[in-house]
Amino acid sequence: MAKPKLDDVARVAGVSPTTVSRVLNNRGYISQATRDRVQQAMAEINYRPNAIARSLQESKSHVIGLVFPSVANPFYGELAFRIESKLADHDYKVVLCNSQDHPETEARYLDMLLANQVDGVITGAHSDVVANAPYLAAPLVTIDREETGRYPNIRCDNVDGARQATRALLEGGARRVVHFTSRISDHNLRQRGYRQVIAEAGLQPEVVELGFDTPPEEHRAHIYAYLEQHPDIDAVFASNDSYATMAVQWAYKTGKAVPGDFQVVGFDGTPTVRSLLPHLATVVQPLDAIAEQAVTHLLRLIEQQADPAACAGKTEVLPVTLHRGATLR
Repeated sequence: MAKPKLDDVARVAGVSPTTVSRVLNNRGYISQATRDRVQQAMAEINYRPNAIARSLQESKSHVIGLVFPSVANPFYGELAFRIESKLADHDYKVVLCNSQDHPETEARYLDMLLANQVDGVITGAHSDVVANAPYLAAPLVTIDREETGRYPNIRCDNVDGARQATRALLEGGARRVVHFTSRISDHNLRQRGYRQVIAEAGLQPEVVELGFDTPPEEHRAHIYAYLEQHPDIDAVFASNDSYATMAVQWAYKTGKAVPGDFQVVGFDGTPTVRSLLPHLATVVQPLDAIAEQAVTHLLRLIEQQADPAACAGKTEVLPVTLHRGATLR
């Protein structure tokens, strides 16, 4: 059976092909009754608009590229889901790219997305590819990438979240708090907040770098080894809930009472993690608000409702909350 064409829709609906085209592209005045007839005809003959032809006509692809380290991480997985859902409400599709925290992979994905003329890009990847690249040929919004200095950036209040977590551990009686993080960097705001509170308490900071692209089992081995080598550590502030969970598991394995002997606070607090591990104390990021603001900023740029130069380097900081689970005194 031949694939239905626009002329077939017009014939079944009893209107001209031009009217069908105007309905599909939402151009000009068309009565609701006519729109309904065209939509009914499309459903009746199973007609699917040609997205490529439409994009050429409108000079828009209606596709957004998402670049994240890995959606296997609950935070990025749930963030990508929310962004995709919000973009779908505006008739945009997404191409999801997992960079695996490899700069070469991230660069290839960006080249691929731009070559395919996506209308915009949202990235939360951690490498310096975007920071070191010239302005891209499409609107771009970053998530938690303040150091780029050239694109709108959406992030939670990492410094305040780290301060709340570290202060809560000290108030619970901890005296040696180690911070497990993916990367030691001057741009690491969670590390900055941790160091501030530790210094205010007159204690020595202890930051352990685990690496972004290290396999989870290596993260676990490193955490276990470090804690076993330093038995007087009585608290952990982890830069994500995965590291925090591993620290709690080590405590259970070694017979330490949590939180009596050993306290732990993580970071991210996704609904999935809080559902599976309601006892884990963690700093909760406002996932839905981050997704909403990232999409809003990108669509404004796409529709030229915001001047890219005025948005360059602008960071929107959203508040966090501390979930005081059973791993915190």
